Amino acid sequence: MKKKLIVLITAILILCSCTIKDDFSDKYVYTTIYPIEYATTMLYSEYGNVSSVYPNGADSKFEVSEKKKNTYADSEIFVYSGIAGEAPLARDLLNKNNKIKLIDATKGMQNNSKLTSVWLDPSNYLMLCSNIKSSLIDYNDNVYIKDEIENKYKQLNEKISELDVQLYDIGKSGNYNTILTTNNVFNYLTKYNIEVISLDPNNTAIDKAYADAKKLIGEKKIQYVYYMQGDELNSAQEKLIKDYSLVKVEINDMFSLTDEERENGQNYITIMNEIIENYKKELYKK
Repeated sequence: MKKKLIVLITAILILCSCTIKDDFSDKYVYTTIYPIEYATTMLYSEYGNVSSVYPNGADSKFEVSEKKKNTYADSEIFVYSGIAGEAPLARDLLNKNNKIKLIDATKGMQNNSKLTSVWLDPSNYLMLCSNIKSSLIDYNDNVYIKDEIENKYKQLNEKISELDVQLYDIGKSGNYNTILTTNNVFNYLTKYNIEVISLDPNNTAIDKAYADAKKLIGEKKIQYVYYMQGDELNSAQEKLIKDYSLVKVEINDMFSLTDEERENGQNYITIMNEIIENYKKELYKK
């Protein structure tokens, strides 16, 4: 009798599992910037087809056409970033379909520096992931799915926390602890005990920054200069780089992935690991 009961319960669980997945096989979830797409995919891909409204290789200047908005509005969920200026797009989709569920992944977050630091800083990115997780749970009545989303978040939390630990480690154990940058977005590294000299033209102490950079270059403590993907360096930055033969290191902004990056199986975690390895070029040089 017990064996029959176990078999019956197992069969019911398998049937329920299949039913849950079948119910969501025709559901679509659209996102915006890649870090939001990655988090949503990790948390919810078993219950909806997750993809970005931005094509591969798109940058922050890309605008979604009205024709595409009609397609995206016919979806279950739209996940976006309010602090990235994407609220108007979310409103447009809601106006086209008042049943679409909206999730602001950056709700309650502040953009005191540059937007990219929201996901380059693992602790900030965890807040973004938590916002998505909480909203997905709120939008679902199925207890099984709620539990699965929570479990997926715990797994994601572990992976992102490992990145946080790596950054603290390179700030503590490197041979050097200063990097030279052309963009204030890198200021998030200061929390990891990494000194940042920023040549960003918006830097209020720009003259001191150049003086400090030249001093450390002369002492052979700086050999690299870090800049964000898509940034155009100004003449003063280029002159310093040329005069002192600095090596330029481009950092992926992850606004979107290219076709090649997707084909090679790259994702948020692998790209962040590459970024950390790039920081090590300066901090761990001999």
